[in-house]
Order: sequence, then C-alpha cells, then structure tokens
Amino acid sequence: MATPPKTRLDVGRANLRESLNRRLRAIRPRPSKVLVVMDRRAQQAVGRRIERAVAQAGLNWELVIAPQGEARKTMASAETLAARLVRRGADRSSFLLAVGGGVTSDMAGFVASMLFRGIRWGVVPTTLLSMADASIGGKTAVNLPEGKNLIGAFHFPEFVVTDVRTLTTLPEREWLCGMGEVVKSAMLSGPVLLNQLESIPRAKLRRSSNALVDVVRSCARYKSRIVAADPHEGDKRKLLNLGHTYGHALETSAGPNRLAHGEAVALGIRCALRDSLERGLCNEDYAERILKLMKRVGLPERYPSKLPSNGQLRRLLRRDKKASAGTLDLILPIRAGQNAVISGVEARDVVAVIRRELG
Repeated sequence: MATPPKTRLDVGRANLRESLNRRLRAIRPRPSKVLVVMDRRAQQAVGRRIERAVAQAGLNWELVIAPQGEARKTMASAETLAARLVRRGADRSSFLLAVGGGVTSDMAGFVASMLFRGIRWGVVPTTLLSMADASIGGKTAVNLPEGKNLIGAFHFPEFVVTDVRTLTTLPEREWLCGMGEVVKSAMLSGPVLLNQLESIPRAKLRRSSNALVDVVRSCARYKSRIVAADPHEGDKRKLLNLGHTYGHALETSAGPNRLAHGEAVALGIRCALRDSLERGLCNEDYAERILKLMKRVGLPERYPSKLPSNGQLRRLLRRDKKASAGTLDLILPIRAGQNAVISGVEARDVVAVIRRELG
C-alpha cells in the first residue's frame, strides 16, 4: 500500500485567509481548477473569506454546495456531488477543497478519493468536531442504513487549515459534539492535555480563545502523530476508536436528530470506563475524574430515550466497520495516556455493559 502524503496542519485564530492562501499557492503541480465543496452553514460563516483566499491565490475555481446533515451522508448524495463536480469542469488535475463540518469533509473526501480514481484535496473545518478529529487522518466515508461509515476509503488531505474564530456562531449542541472528541483525545494522549482541559474554564473553551487554539492544536497534533505511525489502522490507530464501538451503535439506533456523533462518543466513553472498571483495568479515581470532566463540559449522561432491544444492539454492533468474524475490538481506558485494545469481544457482552451503564 502506498505511503500516504504528509498532511500539513495550520491551527490558529483569525488566520483563515492568510493560511489558506499560502497553502493553495504551494500546491504542486498547480491544479487546473479548485472545486470548493461547502455546506450552506459554512458558506454563511466563512464563504467570503474562502472566496477571497482562493481568488488571491490566482486559481480558477468553482463553488459546489454540499448536502448538509448526517442523514444525507449517503452513496446517493456522493454520486450527486460527483456529478456536479464533473459538470463544473472537474478533471484529474483538479483540487477539491472541503469547507464545513465532519459530514462535509467525510463526503467530499470520499468523492475526491473516487473521482478519476482520486484527486488531491484539502480541508477547512468549521466545527469543533471536525477541527479536533474528523478532518484529520484521511478516513473518508458515507453511511448505509445498516450502519455508519460502512463505505469509505483512506484518502489523505494535503492540508488542514483551522481557524477557531469560525466557531463563534457554532450552536451549543455542535460545540458539545466536538468536546466529546476532545475529551477522548485527552484520555488517549496523556496527562498534559487532560490537565489542560481540567484547568480551563468552560467559558474560555466556548469562545474562540487562545486556550481553545491550544486545545485544538494538541488534539490535531496527537491524531496526526498516530496516523503517521499507522495510516491504515493496522495497530496504534485503533486507539482512536475509544468510545466509538459503543457510541456508533447508540448513534445509529437513536438517529442523528436524537443523538449526534460527539454525544454518542461521550456515552460510549462512559460505557468504556464501566467496562474497564469491571475488568479491573482502571481504578475508580480515574473513572471519576473523566466523568467529572464530561459533566463540567456539559456532555450527556443518559441515552435520549428507552434503549433499543438487546437484539437490535447486537445487530448494530456486529455491523460495525471494525467488527471481525462477528466479534469486536474494544478500546478500554487504564489511565491518562494508557489504553488497552481488547480483541475478540462478543457483541452480547458489549450489550450487557451498555445496559448496565445506560439502562
């Protein structure tokens, strides 16, 4: 398998136009056209700055509006988007620029990976979830009714340009979704980021502050290091799934309007902590520390309705893209920066943990 290109990360505050312009000018060979794929919310927030940056780079470009919302992250939407790009003059030397949240980068990156057998691309994330996690790592995918991200490809962006100032208009619920992934990153990366999160007042994290820049940069750099060491999830990268095996089943069963991705990850982390405690892998002090942090941030503590049946949860878990031969790999926390990969876990055992924690 080919070695993926190194993704260049720019994380700052009020840096969008300058950083994007510099990255676009540096693209070699020079693209025939830049295809800006942007969702409506991102267009309202940063559309003019994106247009100026692309125009000032002296590049021919076209704007294509992306479908918005997890429910529209489908093969049908990807096909429609690809057809629009072709009608706008896309060719093998075009460059795709995805601007928006995780749904936009997932779908646009997936289309970039398939169109003309792969065209180059970059990302401007405009949600905290995308800045801290979704835009980094080259995982692109669309959903099936049977589960999340079941059709996808590894296709690494050439750059990610992050400006936390774009978060000033982010709705509270979407900010919380991002914080679910931020807490996950802190548990994985070690005590430095965890201590940092615990010491920053919630209000500073909610604003486009320098403290938020530091947190987002720490998350992005940590994930980038893991991806560089294991680009195609053969080993270390599996750790990034902390909370996700439980969370994806809960998210799919509830639906995106009832339980968003970051909220589901937070509930998944609660389940992982309980599982780890029951197996004797982590201690009560560490579990309480994480639960206290999630509560302070405002992450959900309960499933939004009655839990699905055991049979439905088992079916969803077995369809997880990380399932193998009907069993699951779980990432269980031990202490800050140390987490265990437990392989060959039966779906019924995962359901039992979900039931004990959230039922």
